[in-house]
Amino acid sequence: MHWFMKFISTKSFMPFVWYRIALGVVIIALVGTGALSPDAGEPAH
Repeated sequence: MHWFMKFISTKSFMPFVWYRIALGVVIIALVGTGALSPDAGEPAH
């Protein structure tokens, strides 16, 4: 975590923002196509 704080203090925070947006879009696309299940981590009853 120290490296991240040093990185954002010397550089812009925008690469992290774009990474998070891209990751969110990928996850939404995978859930939308059925490749990833939103309840996959829950135990089966």
